[in-house]
Amino acid sequence: MSKKWRITGFCSLAVALIIIYLLIQGFKDNTKEIEKVVFSLNQPMTKLVHIETLNSNQAIAFYQWGIAPEDSFGIASLKKDVLGWHLISGSTMVSPKDYKIGLSYSDLRNEFPNYKGVLYGEILDTQIVDILVDTTSGKKYTAKIIVNNQGEKFWFLIAKGVEITGATVTARSQDGKILQQIQI
Repeated sequence: MSKKWRITGFCSLAVALIIIYLLIQGFKDNTKEIEKVVFSLNQPMTKLVHIETLNSNQAIAFYQWGIAPEDSFGIASLKKDVLGWHLISGSTMVSPKDYKIGLSYSDLRNEFPNYKGVLYGEILDTQIVDILVDTTSGKKYTAKIIVNNQGEKFWFLIAKGVEITGATVTARSQDGKILQQIQI
């Protein structure tokens, strides 16, 4: 076999292996891969609560960790590349016991330029059924509420293109009664 054929064969094999690798990465279960990254933080008693996918290669994972009464709720910002999912940044907060909702803000502009930030927290009052966010520009948003397998409730609002610093967060009951209101 001539040298030209060996080089062509080697290049063809290398290209085929790269394509196979990329296909395998594309078919991996994103949830399991993100879960591995969150658990790699080595925080005690970690439980994944929810994954919010921003697009095919950006996500925010919400998770609990710690042991009551000092348990915490946090987020992990993740990006996917050809090697899989990677932690970009994260933040956590101790679950407040003196409030009806937990409230934390993380700026996302450095990690995800199309997004301003994320408001998030734990819901500690079972009467709360919705959380509203009123921005300083007058826009109103309803936060997404998630419930884990143990019936614990959490909330978040990811801001895309709107500033949420300075906003007012209002937690309401089924009949519209304001149970807690917090200015950020």
